[in-house]
Amino acid sequence: MNEKEMNEIVIREEATLAFADSREKLLAVLENDHLNMEALSDLEIFELFWATELFPIYSAKSPHTKRAYKQDIDYILRFFVTKTQGVKQLTILNLHEYLKDVHDQYAPRTVKRRNAMLRRFLRFLHVNDYHARDLSLQVKDQMKPEPLRREIDFDEMEAIALAFRHTVKQKKHRELLQLRNESMGYLLLTTGIRASELLALQFSHVHETPSMNYIEFKGKRGKWRRIPLSQKTIYLIYRLKQLMKIEGVTNPHICFNIRIEGTPISYEALRLIVRAASAQLTSQNNSPHWFRRFFITKLLSNGIPLYEVMKLSGHQSINTTNSYLQDIKKYYSKSHFE
Repeated sequence: MNEKEMNEIVIREEATLAFADSREKLLAVLENDHLNMEALSDLEIFELFWATELFPIYSAKSPHTKRAYKQDIDYILRFFVTKTQGVKQLTILNLHEYLKDVHDQYAPRTVKRRNAMLRRFLRFLHVNDYHARDLSLQVKDQMKPEPLRREIDFDEMEAIALAFRHTVKQKKHRELLQLRNESMGYLLLTTGIRASELLALQFSHVHETPSMNYIEFKGKRGKWRRIPLSQKTIYLIYRLKQLMKIEGVTNPHICFNIRIEGTPISYEALRLIVRAASAQLTSQNNSPHWFRRFFITKLLSNGIPLYEVMKLSGHQSINTTNSYLQDIKKYYSKSHFE
């Protein structure tokens, strides 16, 4: 018997001793060329995985490395016991919940290691015919969720919207362009419309009635939406329309392009205006969508029903709106513990 065969025998004997105790069922499974795990409990399957799959590989590693991998196995086992119906009934939804839990609790390095351990365990189950599907393909390393931003109040956001007018640099039509930019800022602030919807918005979409002022337009996916306008916003739009007539500028768009008749400004131009206005009052590099997030979050924080917020924001699914509500809860939960 050569040295390599001797080492394999030693490792196999050490693997057998790695079990919590020497169960006859487990030893019988180890003696077979093909692992038959159908009669084993979840705990016994994990012990078998450790002894046959992990221990031979990590037996020569340092105590620190072996301790880390045992902690990973212990974490996965506890998740299976407390949050699933067992190893045999494992579902993709269970795996998604696992991924979320790991990312919420641990640093990226630990997340990557524990995901790798779960993938290895699931592949072990598939190779040995315990799972027909290779569920390890569902376990992918995800990005760490972005930290929640500090909650900003309405006065701060209004100051940024007002700062839109101060981003105008050219002298020709200066007052008109300042009024246009301020109107854009207040529309973003008080309606929560998407950037694409704002750029497509025309004066004909603005309606004034004795009971309510509002905009009505065709938004994403061709759905019509009606959003109330504040007194300040309707006043700015009215002044803008009048000043355009005085200065001889003809354009149906509220976000009109001064150089190309009949067209709105580009998204890039809007983005640069938002960025320049934000830079005057905050260190954050914000986009037009930042105003939409603020609008939706403000409504939910004020107790407006989820379904009403969904209609105003134009979300296709209430789950999208609910994700904003969950962010609010996370923010206040984090603030409470800090």
